[in-house]
Amino acid sequence: KYQKILKKNPPKDIQVKINYQLGDLYSIYLAENKQSVKYYKEISKITDDPLWLVKTQERLGEIYFTYLKEYKLSEKIYEKLSNFRPRLAKQDFYSFRYALSSYENDNPIKSLELFKNIKRNRNHEYQIKSYYYEGLIYFELKNWKLAVSSWNEYLKRETRKDNIVQTKFLMANAYETMEELKKAYNLYYSILGEYPNTEVIQNRLKAIYDRRVARKR
Repeated sequence: KYQKILKKNPPKDIQVKINYQLGDLYSIYLAENKQSVKYYKEISKITDDPLWLVKTQERLGEIYFTYLKEYKLSEKIYEKLSNFRPRLAKQDFYSFRYALSSYENDNPIKSLELFKNIKRNRNHEYQIKSYYYEGLIYFELKNWKLAVSSWNEYLKRETRKDNIVQTKFLMANAYETMEELKKAYNLYYSILGEYPNTEVIQNRLKAIYDRRVARKR
């Protein structure tokens, strides 16, 4: 019925609303995200109303990032939303998604700087989480010491148990790679029974124990 109305060329304000509704129908209720993009994009051709343009960019950013995994496109959208003036209510979320999109788009140096910017802002909603991703990027860049340093700062601030356990696992991995086996062993041991896969922790503990025994020999 919406598509039939559009064919009759209704007033522009009606076209905007219908295209937005069609975008929602295809994305939220039918899970046809590529089809929904077509309708959301049509809105920018019809109106220059900032309210509708922001709402549309929000939906496109979510679709590109979460469902289509097209991080290059989500990065562009969240960059625009995070820099929009006057400041939007969800600006913290947009800047965080901008950094995440850059990270997922295999741009570690740029995303590292974006996370550092978030980290410097004590009032930022995602300041604490930025320490984790800073550590993760250093870890992937094989800068183990800086990764551990970032994660230590993250653990001072994080309160969610599952996040703490996951971070300790990664820190133990970094220590193990740096041949600091005692620190690695102690960290793995501290999350034994808490890490989702107990067998993985047991195997790491055994491997480190065997390596430490071999060193003494």
